[in-house]
Amino acid sequence: MKVSVMACEKRPYLGLLIAITCYTIGGILEQINVGVMAAPCYPALFVFGDSLSDTGNGNLTGNVFFTRTSQRPYGETVPGYPFARFSDGLLLVDFLATRIGLPFSKPYLNASADFRTGVNYAVSGATAQNASYLHSKLITPLTEISLDVQINWHLTLKSMTQDPNMPSNSSYKTGLYVVEIGGNDYISALTSFLYTPSYVTTNFIPLVIAKIKNATEVLYANGARNFLYIGVTPLGCSSSLLATFLLGPKDSNGCLSDINTLSYNHALSLSRLVNQLRLHYTDAKFTFLDYYAAYKKVIGNSSKYGFSNTLETCCGAGPAFPYRYNQALFCSTLSSTLLSTLCPNPNAFVNWDGLHFTHKFNSVIFNLTINGGSYLNPPKAFSTCMPSM
Repeated sequence: MKVSVMACEKRPYLGLLIAITCYTIGGILEQINVGVMAAPCYPALFVFGDSLSDTGNGNLTGNVFFTRTSQRPYGETVPGYPFARFSDGLLLVDFLATRIGLPFSKPYLNASADFRTGVNYAVSGATAQNASYLHSKLITPLTEISLDVQINWHLTLKSMTQDPNMPSNSSYKTGLYVVEIGGNDYISALTSFLYTPSYVTTNFIPLVIAKIKNATEVLYANGARNFLYIGVTPLGCSSSLLATFLLGPKDSNGCLSDINTLSYNHALSLSRLVNQLRLHYTDAKFTFLDYYAAYKKVIGNSSKYGFSNTLETCCGAGPAFPYRYNQALFCSTLSSTLLSTLCPNPNAFVNWDGLHFTHKFNSVIFNLTINGGSYLNPPKAFSTCMPSM
């Protein structure tokens, strides 16, 4: 089969020097080679979550809302063509994989993938709570795949001990387990227009945290000992929610203050859970990444980090709409290319498509937290993982 090399646009990144070479076989991504250390500090990476961490599962479900990630302009910054991620480039978990010395995690639904260095179970639209529960609350999730489903996928894969493309028993025990979920529970509840932010805070956050705790207990019982929990972002800064609740009260950054209070309380509850887990499982390591606080730090000092637009969408409806967002013109080949609504410079934007972030923003959050130790507890959780340059 003929191998063609596709050029990747070279753009400056903060902190971590990343040299990217793109290869495609028959138009399908074969490899993105990022400089990593010879001996990874974790033998495998297992990711549970939603579209902020999904490296291809959503696209592979065939859901038409998710398959857009296989179309331009997704991936237009890195690797320069569609890459099955809800961004113009890499996700936070991609940068994490690089930091700990591993290749990008392969999506579970890719049956032919080599999973020896881990698996990505994250699915776009996934919720912590089961879809049946949300339906009982008259909430319609984007997918029926919840955190429980992803955990069951992991247990199924773990039982396939004879497959040479599966992680080793040692990798299952000493690998890094990432849990990043909850945002869709809150967004779907709020956009149902049935529940206020205060109601969601009181009634939904405890259920989400309980699901994360249960997932941790199941993973621990099956040998997992290294965990990273990633909190939700300040959802009130999302272009989609800003455009939906135009008259909502705003904070000093122009974000919806009542929805950000919800996100803040999720961070507090998740942090408390991590502390409880540390006391109960003394032979395991638990790390908490406070995405809420890191995000607020960046948008509160946006010019320092190179952003001139923190609230509007880069890819979507264009300047004719509030926050450049409209659900009917959600980022796609049609809305961005044919209608010429794509922003001229994604690196100046925080928001990529109204719900997800630009490659530049993901790289800044990575360098601030995982790479730099800020808003990370413990701060030196990845200090010994030094990729070669």
